Amino acid sequence: MDTPGAIPEPGTGGLLARLVPRYADNRRLLVYVSVVVGIGLFVLARFGAPPAALLSATFAAWLLINILAELLWLETLTGDCSDSMASTANFGVIFLLSGGLAIWTIAASVLIATRFIQKRDWLKSLFGLGQMTITAAVSVGLFHLLRPNALTAVTVREPAGFLAMVAVAAAYFFVNTGLVAGAVALERRARFWPVWRENFAYRNSIVSALALFAFSPLLVLSYLSLGYAGVALFFVPLLIVRNQNREYMNLQRMTQALIATERMAAKGEMAAEVAHEINNYLAVLSGRTQLLLMRAGKSGEEGMKADAEIIRQQIQRMSSLAKGLLDFSHKEVNIRDFDLNKLVTDTAEFVRPQNLFDRVEIVTELDAEVGEVQADPGQLQQVLLNLVKNAAEAMRDARPDAPADAGAAVVKDGRIALRTARVRKGIRVTVVDDGPGMSRDTAARVFEPGFTRKPDGHGYGLATCYRILENHHGRIWVESEEGKGAAFHLELPRAQTSTVDRDADTATGSRRQNAA
Repeated sequence: MDTPGAIPEPGTGGLLARLVPRYADNRRLLVYVSVVVGIGLFVLARFGAPPAALLSATFAAWLLINILAELLWLETLTGDCSDSMASTANFGVIFLLSGGLAIWTIAASVLIATRFIQKRDWLKSLFGLGQMTITAAVSVGLFHLLRPNALTAVTVREPAGFLAMVAVAAAYFFVNTGLVAGAVALERRARFWPVWRENFAYRNSIVSALALFAFSPLLVLSYLSLGYAGVALFFVPLLIVRNQNREYMNLQRMTQALIATERMAAKGEMAAEVAHEINNYLAVLSGRTQLLLMRAGKSGEEGMKADAEIIRQQIQRMSSLAKGLLDFSHKEVNIRDFDLNKLVTDTAEFVRPQNLFDRVEIVTELDAEVGEVQADPGQLQQVLLNLVKNAAEAMRDARPDAPADAGAAVVKDGRIALRTARVRKGIRVTVVDDGPGMSRDTAARVFEPGFTRKPDGHGYGLATCYRILENHHGRIWVESEEGKGAAFHLELPRAQTSTVDRDADTATGSRRQNAA
């Protein structure tokens, strides 16, 4: 585990805050990141290898080996960090190269990996550089303290040499994961120990770390016996460990999705029962309120009339909630063939004249290869209408005081694009906006029944969208960052099964959720 998968979104004053303004709301985090990067750069300058060593074939060879090992990376189970298989190569560098050259090799490979392989921004890449430089310096210093002489094919088998390796592995693990967990804890504004445990102290993570360390003495022996050809042999076991981690994470995510699906189904049945009962009572209350308004109007009781009007408005809000509950509990799907691109175009044309979209640019980007799909067009359009309405409201609320026009040009709140595309598993529709976006915590909960950030929302709109896609054997998820808009992805399989088959699949929990 060598690099932070999601460096906390830092922020503080000064140069870094000006360079990365989206981090400027978390001063403690940016101070922490700045200190880590500063220490890392100091270590490289003070204890790093001389320039001539950085031009050597040895440096180039081990740098290439470490970069190739960095290709075998995965996000951790929480998604906050990344789990790299490069630990074995890093241990080999620590045990075989001189101290300064080992530090530079690890630091350079991590910077290249985080920036160009994992596609992190420069701030996150620099944090990875500083964090792994510190980790490498501590490990190298400890190893040379315990084992001053260079390893040979004979000394690596001695108990003292092996114990030195174990001590280095422990220091490497705790320094590396501790620095990353500190950054994640500051980003999430959470306590350090829970963050460290859930990212690095679960069973599969510890077993993986032990396996990667266990390969390192064999890597050293292979290199000392066979040279670089011996190092190449170890990419096969690294690949096996990476694949085992990926299977474990997929299993955990599928288990969580199954639990979420079963909970959603139970909530849907409860919602239907509650909605029917509410509607029965609301029908009586609505009729009585109308009579009360009529009597107040005839008697001239303005106070009574005002009170009755407030009751009527609240009944309407309760009716909206009941409708949301009924929509959420709806299971029936009327599958038929229809032109998906036409449905998307019709939806865009339908909303454009509405007042809510006066200051919103709506565009369609359609893949002509999509053609006809099998789905319930009414329910799919309900999902699209919900998503574009939510996007427009979010952009309007982000600019509540924006003028309706400025001279001859209308000032736009933002842009919403509806896109269609063929993907490997079926058909995808994406609704993307350039609005205010949402936090990671909000994005993780938007499909929960009853969850809402709107003062007058009932929290069942997106839950209903999720249930509709679920009933189609499809999925819906969101990708968003604060200040960078949001993208809701709808994915439908290429062909639909019968209603009976769908019900059977529902009972076995074959559907899955993927919300970013």
